[in-house]
Amino acid sequence: MNIQIPNLIIIGDVSYDTNKFYYEDGTSEIKTNYGGSSIYASVPASIFFRVGLVSNAGEDIDLNKLTRFNIDLKGLHQRKNERTTRFYNILRTKDRQARETRAEYNTNLATKFEDIPQEYLFAKYFYIATMPPVVQLDIIRKLKENNPRVIIGADTIEQYANLEETKRVFDLVDIAFIDKEFETLLNCNAKTKIIKLGKTGCILQEGEKNKRIYANVIDNVIDKTGAGDCLNGVFMNLLANSYSKEDALQKAVEIATISIKDFGILKIKERLRKKLDCNELEH
Repeated sequence: MNIQIPNLIIIGDVSYDTNKFYYEDGTSEIKTNYGGSSIYASVPASIFFRVGLVSNAGEDIDLNKLTRFNIDLKGLHQRKNERTTRFYNILRTKDRQARETRAEYNTNLATKFEDIPQEYLFAKYFYIATMPPVVQLDIIRKLKENNPRVIIGADTIEQYANLEETKRVFDLVDIAFIDKEFETLLNCNAKTKIIKLGKTGCILQEGEKNKRIYANVIDNVIDKTGAGDCLNGVFMNLLANSYSKEDALQKAVEIATISIKDFGILKIKERLRKKLDCNELEH
């Protein structure tokens, strides 16, 4: 039996995100939606081509909400008697750039190499979303042992940026997504570096070549949570399906900019259909 494997497999966390929004008139509002690095990466990526998702969630999450996306969910494991990780964000500024974040991280749900379905191991592209670097290292090394030709991308967050293990991760991967503030990672050995400049765009760096990709800076930012994950997932999936790196990054920047105009990522398909040529979408 010939099993169709997605060209890109995304590995990361699933969570519930709860945001408290403060408004100029002094009022506030609390909203909760699906979150986690793997959700923010896989949902927008799936609009173009099918993607595989590897993660763990608690029994308190309704996975039916993900079935309407073009995501292969056989690698998403729902664990009994476990509570899905929670992130709580307080957004006080008008541009939503400044935030206070608190996490209730369920370490029992940390994604491991052993969670990857056997058939996924034949995929050519993998994206390792933000998670503790020791976990990323283990996954990357085992993926390369299984298939030396695999192409791997990875990202990290400020909490881990200066750790020695994170530098090892970025030296091992083929594609490194690096926030401009993470100076210790800018000289890593990754062949391709996507240097994220925040709301103004990115730099595509390959050896001595640099290509600046500009974003349309918008004023009506609602929620920038997961915008970086969105960019990474879209870029990796377009690249895995024969887009050039420059075209893939241009499209990824465009979609990440659209993603911050609303809360959460689950309505991104509807937002994109208003902006993109429908002939370009797979479904």
